[in-house]
Amino acid sequence: MLGAIDGVWVARLPALKHKLSLDSGRLGIVIFAVSAVATLSLPLAGWLAARRGSRGPAAVGLVLASGALAGAAFVPSFAPMLLIACGLGSGIGVADVSLNAHGVELERRTGRHLLSPLHAAWSFGLLGGSAVTAVSAAVGVGLQAELPAVATALVLITLLAVPRLLPGTAAGVETAHLALPRGPLALPAVLMFCAFFVESAAMSWSAVFLSGPVGASAAVAAGAVVAYAAAMGAARLFGDRLLARWGFGGLAQRSGMVTCVGTLLAILTRSTVPALIGFALVGVGCAAIVPALFRIGAAMPGISQSAGVAAIATAGYTGGLVNGPTIGFVARGVGLSAALGLLAVAGAVIVVLGPRLGSRA
Repeated sequence: MLGAIDGVWVARLPALKHKLSLDSGRLGIVIFAVSAVATLSLPLAGWLAARRGSRGPAAVGLVLASGALAGAAFVPSFAPMLLIACGLGSGIGVADVSLNAHGVELERRTGRHLLSPLHAAWSFGLLGGSAVTAVSAAVGVGLQAELPAVATALVLITLLAVPRLLPGTAAGVETAHLALPRGPLALPAVLMFCAFFVESAAMSWSAVFLSGPVGASAAVAAGAVVAYAAAMGAARLFGDRLLARWGFGGLAQRSGMVTCVGTLLAILTRSTVPALIGFALVGVGCAAIVPALFRIGAAMPGISQSAGVAAIATAGYTGGLVNGPTIGFVARGVGLSAALGLLAVAGAVIVVLGPRLGSRA
């Protein structure tokens, strides 16, 4: 559900950009607003889930985000679009923390590793939402028809599904706060910053890139998010096995190199098929490294699990936070193709610094 909301939103960003006559800088501010409010919602979401359990806040977050998605179809200008972005970000932040807290409690009760498959489910939700948008654009369904219809369906599914969640699941919510990474957490925090920067930037800007510099249709542009999400979801199903086989250093090197290759393939060719393949490779590159870094933060010697996860999460959300304005305003000066080269830079940092964490799995 959460992935589907993200998928529809990012796949419709080119249409919203065109409708509101936004340049890349202003679009970057809209993307920034979503990420900023989602980040600032983390402590509130943790507080709510700790006191009320994760079921209620998960429902509130999903309904709020769905409502903001519907509202985006009717905004007339940039300023109200920022308000919609803030509503979307708050809903995403609250739902994200609550659902992860629920997953942690399910792991505790079942004794099984569930968070990686749950994150893969987010990727497949991203795939579903972006695919719906691609089909809608291909058959000529506009924003004011698609977004309210999708939002209504999401709210109905939420109302049916949330009562089936376990009540009182507040485990792990002490990690839902902001913390500065220090000492041995500094290096994994830098890597998480780069990984989230790549993940968020590819998700937010891939469709915009195809509809802009590449000149693809709205349906094909939405297909960039489809390719990215499908590749990421598939790769996440095998992420734990690859980490066990290669260790973190080997995984980081391969992940960073795939990210670099995919980014360069897209921005240097500026052609539809290579760009779609390129963003699929970026999805593969950032699929497994994020869960692996969360594990490393949680298992860092001499640091509590909650403090380690909070510090790594803060670094990651910061990377996701800065991608919008950074790429947006760089694109305003040198063009979107060159600005997306920052994904390759982040991938190169992972290649160089990742092995320094050794072969831990």
